[in-house]
Amino acid sequence: MNSNTRTIINLNTWERAKSYEFYKNFINPQVCITAEVECTAAYEDCKENKRSFFRKYVYAILRSVNDIKELKYRIEVKDGEEQIVLYDKISLLTPVKINSSGEFTTIKVPYHLTFEKFNAVMDEIMDGVDKEVSEPYYQEEESDKRGFCDVVLVSALPDLHFTSISPTQSYSHGSRKPIINVGKAVMKEGKMMMPIAIAFHHGLCDGFHISSFYSKVEEYLKNL
Repeated sequence: MNSNTRTIINLNTWERAKSYEFYKNFINPQVCITAEVECTAAYEDCKENKRSFFRKYVYAILRSVNDIKELKYRIEVKDGEEQIVLYDKISLLTPVKINSSGEFTTIKVPYHLTFEKFNAVMDEIMDGVDKEVSEPYYQEEESDKRGFCDVVLVSALPDLHFTSISPTQSYSHGSRKPIINVGKAVMKEGKMMMPIAIAFHHGLCDGFHISSFYSKVEEYLKNL
């Protein structure tokens, strides 16, 4: 049973209805933006205290997504018809490596307001991951089967500092949830800078909301 609060949007009164109607029939209504965020404080703290930098930045990303209403809209299909849904909370869907040969699986981590709680829950989930049998897309497939899109996909490329990336699309008309990729943090002019790419359906949010997303991620990384 899905316990997440889920509101079906009335397109007759929705403030984004005109934007959605304009973009929904595009061959590709998906936009991908890549920008760098400063992560010096979080990176140095993790290095000094032997903590997981990955967990800090995926938490900062997840919290920023949950702060922005437009990044919590989803396109879902019922009886062959699209409907717009707003979720109260968005969970993290992320691939994690399970062995030295590069095999991975995907885990789903519920959103929690504090990093401490989020980190503790992720510990529990990782303890239960099967290190012998890789089912990389199990959680994504389960999400599709349930028909709910209350997740954001965040993938890490820790060995590559990229300047742009083109993500895959779940459907010909774009993905129904944001797809985020994070690259390698590198030193630039005395600051650690990390590229983050986010792909989103332009009918659901605009550049203004994406700019806010990047600002929030950077702020959370400074203060975690």
